[in-house]
Amino acid sequence: MPWIITFVVSWIILFLLADWRYIKYTVWGGLLALSFQLVVDEIAIGLNLYDFSNVVIRIFDSSLFFTLGAPFCIGVLYAQTYPKNNILRLIDVIISAALFFIMEYSLVHIGALKYLHWHYLYSLIIDVAALLALGNLITIFKLSPWMRRGK
Repeated sequence: MPWIITFVVSWIILFLLADWRYIKYTVWGGLLALSFQLVVDEIAIGLNLYDFSNVVIRIFDSSLFFTLGAPFCIGVLYAQTYPKNNILRLIDVIISAALFFIMEYSLVHIGALKYLHWHYLYSLIIDVAALLALGNLITIFKLSPWMRRGK
């Protein structure tokens, strides 16, 4: 049930905050983010670092509702809010990683995510690296609305 709740809350936030005029571009940010999440989780679960509990539907070793929820929605919103200024980009990474960390901490606390040979610090490092990589791909493929205006 926690995975379904995460999915529903993520999509409510996406519907409230997304600029739907640019979704045909920013949806790719969501797809890239969920791809990163699937790869990281597949490797980590395969190495017995952590595991998911109470999964309704699995995609690879991850929860389908989680994958299509938080990572996808965060990726779309991250692409939509990706700033021009480098300092603001760094702040965006820090805030996004902090929000993802709070969600992950909550999932561990309720027992939906079990750390076996993992630590919160590792997740923060992975989250920051994934957001930095996603930011580079957003720039390369011009997925942010300000990169598309006037075209």
